[in-house]
Amino acid sequence: MSAEDGWNVLNEPLHGIYIPSLLFTVGIIVFTVMSNDLKFLLGFVILGAILAYRMVVARSRLKSIYSDRWTALELEDQTIVSKNTAIYRFKLKTSLECLDIPTGHHLAVRIPLEDKDEIRYYTPISNKFETGHFDIMVKSYADGQVSKYFASLRPGQTVDFKGPVGRFAYEANSSKHIGMIAGGSGLTPMLQVLNTIITTPTDLTRVTLLYANETENDILLKDELDEISEKYPNFLVHYLVNHPSSSWQGEVGWVTKEIMSKYLPDPSAENRLLICGKPEMKKTLLKYAEELGWPKGILKSNPDDQVFVF
Repeated sequence: MSAEDGWNVLNEPLHGIYIPSLLFTVGIIVFTVMSNDLKFLLGFVILGAILAYRMVVARSRLKSIYSDRWTALELEDQTIVSKNTAIYRFKLKTSLECLDIPTGHHLAVRIPLEDKDEIRYYTPISNKFETGHFDIMVKSYADGQVSKYFASLRPGQTVDFKGPVGRFAYEANSSKHIGMIAGGSGLTPMLQVLNTIITTPTDLTRVTLLYANETENDILLKDELDEISEKYPNFLVHYLVNHPSSSWQGEVGWVTKEIMSKYLPDPSAENRLLICGKPEMKKTLLKYAEELGWPKGILKSNPDDQVFVF
């Protein structure tokens, strides 16, 4: 066990409070009985002080991210997932904490650049049951100063977070079938919604994802999506690429009305449609959705909108 693992064990109430308190109490009683000297009972005062200190420390670590102030969190690891995209894992304040934020919500990130702070919003892609850390996925752009900043980070450096931020509302089984359309890094909020559904045993919502990219190499987390599709019969994923290789066997081109009609659920009141991608893609898909019979959607969607745009 490493030194860091040892300290993480002490963060757990069983090893950091209950067992030491029990041993300390037994020790005080044994010394008092054997020596017949009541001054050893003063040890209980010391024990009380220690427990009070531990409670103050535990309370200060109770939560890592707040909606009204920034918190600096340490980068733990970076994983390259494509030529221009990486997953960044950040540590929470304790190994026991989970980042349990509302489904489909984001975290605000503050990046210090030369002349001002830049704020960006990222959707955590790790599931809400993972402890001690959370993951965000960042796509790099040639002229993107924020993505370049992320690419320059090394483990141990910190980034400021605040949140959660978002409008999306979700309840288990509130829809019979959810259709999702994502382009590129627009996959992240869809993945969070999907993770919520598949980790809730009582949620029987069917999910169909249309995932569009320029090339096969741009498809993010394809192995993970395919694995989820194999394990969970209520989830189907269909890929589209605009510039396929000669060996590509999936759909080709952009998301069209015909593609939407072919793969997505019918536009009935019991179903829902979620959209995330570049602004022009969103506008086009909203138009197609309305022409197919879905309620008219807007870019700044309301929490319970049947057609919701992230």
